Parts: sequence; structure tokens; C-alpha cells
Amino acid sequence: MACRDSEPSLNRFVQLLIALAAFMGGLWCFYAGYGRGVSLAGKAETGLGYVKTGVDGKTRIPTHRLMYAAGTVLLIGSTWWLVKGGRKKSRRSR
Repeated sequence: MACRDSEPSLNRFVQLLIALAAFMGGLWCFYAGYGRGVSLAGKAETGLGYVKTGVDGKTRIPTHRLMYAAGTVLLIGSTWWLVKGGRKKSRRSR
């Protein structure tokens, strides 16, 4: 099998499906993070995190905030890919 120097190209339809799946994953992360944040488990985690920080001074990040961050990264990345990704710039020669 010979190696090619050019990047492997996916079909545009497959790229759109991957970007849409990432977008839906980002929305799910926001939904799950919100559900965790308003639940009893999320409130307990946040409250105990404040207590533990007061005791030892370490910074703790609640799970729902990590889910918000993952959702943000997925939404921004997939939106960028849907808008700008996969297009090849063509140069006009004169």
C-alpha cells in the first residue's frame, strides 16, 4: 500500500453527519449538565465542594460545569465545521 502525501478526504455527506452528531452531542452535554446542576446530587456536590475548599484550599470543579464546558467545545467545533469545514479553496490562475 502506497502512502499519499495528500490528506485523506471524506465524502462531504459523511463530514456533515459527523458534524451533526457532534452538535447533537454538545446539546446533550448541556441538557445533562443542567439536569445534574439542578438535581440533589449536583447541589450536594457543589455544596460539599465549597466545604472541602474551605478546609484544604484545593479548587474543585463540579461535574455539571465540566459537562457545560464539553458541550460548549462540541457546539463551537461542530458549528464551525458545518459552516467552514470541508471546503477546498480554489485559486484562479491568470
